[in-house]
Amino acid sequence: MPWTMLRLPKKRARCMTQPATLTFKDRLSIALLRFCALLPLPVLQRIGRLIGRLVANFTGSGPSRTVHANLQLCFPDKDPAWHRQMTRTSLQSTGMTALEFAKTWGMPPEYSLGMIREVHGAEHFQEALAAGKGVIAIVPHWGTWEFMNAWLNQYVAPVIMYKPGDQPGVDAMVAEARSRLRTTVVPTDESGVRATFKALRQGGFTAILPDHIPQENGGVQAPFFGITTLTGVIVPKLASRTGCAVIQLACIRRADGDGFTVHVLPADPDIGHDDVVVGATAMNRSMEQLIRMAPEQYQWTYKRFKRNESLPNPYR
Repeated sequence: MPWTMLRLPKKRARCMTQPATLTFKDRLSIALLRFCALLPLPVLQRIGRLIGRLVANFTGSGPSRTVHANLQLCFPDKDPAWHRQMTRTSLQSTGMTALEFAKTWGMPPEYSLGMIREVHGAEHFQEALAAGKGVIAIVPHWGTWEFMNAWLNQYVAPVIMYKPGDQPGVDAMVAEARSRLRTTVVPTDESGVRATFKALRQGGFTAILPDHIPQENGGVQAPFFGITTLTGVIVPKLASRTGCAVIQLACIRRADGDGFTVHVLPADPDIGHDDVVVGATAMNRSMEQLIRMAPEQYQWTYKRFKRNESLPNPYR
């Protein structure tokens, strides 16, 4: 059977539980998300684009200022007109991504799988699995990665660390959606790290979002787009200790609006270096490679440089 047609037995997601009770606000959030899931994807994308455009029109708003500041820092060679236009385009893309998430959460996995039109670099995914030493996929906040989960779960049963947000209603819907997949969800604490380490030692698979800002004791200063900033070290440490393969995974919106494309790229080989700063630098370098492919689809609303060693907080 060709590897691209492989199907594995279903296994329900574990370790993510819904709260015992939900407030009216939570239930309203779930109802709105379910309503969004009923709408055609092109309609949701138009609504998301409109929301992003409205936010962009308020240039003094927090999201608009954050995106503009990040783009100025990461693309200093671009002129002010490019920064302004990319800020608008990025906010529109972020608005679309938010509603695309609602769609994939509210639909069965087969729907998400059907929206994956192309897979680029599938050979890197196949080679990493075939090595049998475990695989870490770094998945930055780029594109609409939730659509990729159904594709990924055809071939592996990932162990994924997840930290609930401040909206229990949204977390409840995410839990329900992931319960249809073969994912094991573990907390973002020492127990979750141990479970991930164990899975990798047994040849398992994990996906990690590597561009979160860690606590001071959970990161090192490493360059990202030329700016040395606090960077998480869980990926370099796991890679160094287990000798597993590290790849990059992303799912981005197609230019014609017709579904999504999954990209698989090899990560910088220095990610598993014994020197964690070298590893973190390699990880950031790998993410840059992805982001430059379609910078407008990266979530620049995240205050990535608020803990850096050379600049005052650029978001104040």
